[in-house]
Amino acid sequence: MDRPDLVAHVFYQKQQALLQMIRKGYYGAVAGLVYTIEYQKRGLPHMHLLIFLEDEDKIWAIEQIDAFISAQIPDPIIHPQLYEAVSKYMVHNCSPQRCVENGKCKKYFPKSFCEQTVMKDDGYPEYARPNNGHTIQKVINNDAEVYTNEHVVPHPRELIVQFDCHINLEVCASIKSIKYVHKYIYKGPDHATLQTQGHDEVKAYLDSRYISSVEAAWRLFEFGMHLEWPSVYRLPVHLEDQQSVTYQDDEDAQQVLEEARNKDTRLTGWFKANSDAACIKAGAPNYLYQDFPKRFVWKKVKVNGQNVWTWKPRQQAKAIGRMYSVPPTAGERFYLRLLLTEVKGMLYELTLTECFDLM
Repeated sequence: MDRPDLVAHVFYQKQQALLQMIRKGYYGAVAGLVYTIEYQKRGLPHMHLLIFLEDEDKIWAIEQIDAFISAQIPDPIIHPQLYEAVSKYMVHNCSPQRCVENGKCKKYFPKSFCEQTVMKDDGYPEYARPNNGHTIQKVINNDAEVYTNEHVVPHPRELIVQFDCHINLEVCASIKSIKYVHKYIYKGPDHATLQTQGHDEVKAYLDSRYISSVEAAWRLFEFGMHLEWPSVYRLPVHLEDQQSVTYQDDEDAQQVLEEARNKDTRLTGWFKANSDAACIKAGAPNYLYQDFPKRFVWKKVKVNGQNVWTWKPRQQAKAIGRMYSVPPTAGERFYLRLLLTEVKGMLYELTLTECFDLM
């Protein structure tokens, strides 16, 4: 508690080591990941990490879940290190100060015994918690407490031993798990509402944050607080000469229009890439508009002494594309977006009728 700089550095090293293992395929090929660093009121850091796996490595089978996640107390004779780690970090202790509200635990502990893992309708598994007699004894407030598999938080066996810390691991296999993304990843830091003296009721409430010494050290070292990987290309969808144009109030309108005509958007650039020899050689006609950023990068290059934006074959890194949503009331623009989700290698010269014929 007297060396917040060491706490920040140790947590950072463990975080980076864990991310490196995951990116190298510890759970399979990673399609993307998002994490946020948070600090609770006592000041210690923790990370919320959401991992998206490629289709071929998505976890659906019960055997896969049991291989990666355990919610059981290990045998202290066969796995002494794992038993110590589970005892120290992964046993849920209910208390009014932590999780008990109206006489019930908000985390629904103790769980029910379950002989084998079962996938529930909400996309979250009910992990195996057999009544095998394994227990953990702890002394809390001078009282001896006995815990069973009903009190174990789901965890990765190898990682809690390797990193010597609390790691809660869950499988989210349903669209209903989108709640986790919004509730935990993007919920932001803890806040408090303070009422101050004064007659101005609007300014009577100040939105304040808890800033601990460890968080202060983390920010001074310029360690990352949030990451979304890979980067996301925002792909516009517009009809001919109807793209968005940004300009200053004092600019000449005719000149602005002329520059807009000569400047490609990512959509018009995609049309041209499907007729460009270098892009065709790199496989451009084989990709939908929304998949184009995976293999090509939108970058500024010099052509005849002028800077222009164009698609070029990607040499490194990774990115994904997401088209802007278009409502059905938008007419032809809505149908163009539908075409872009179905037709690969579309050329700008094609009419909408010809594009429909391709579907």
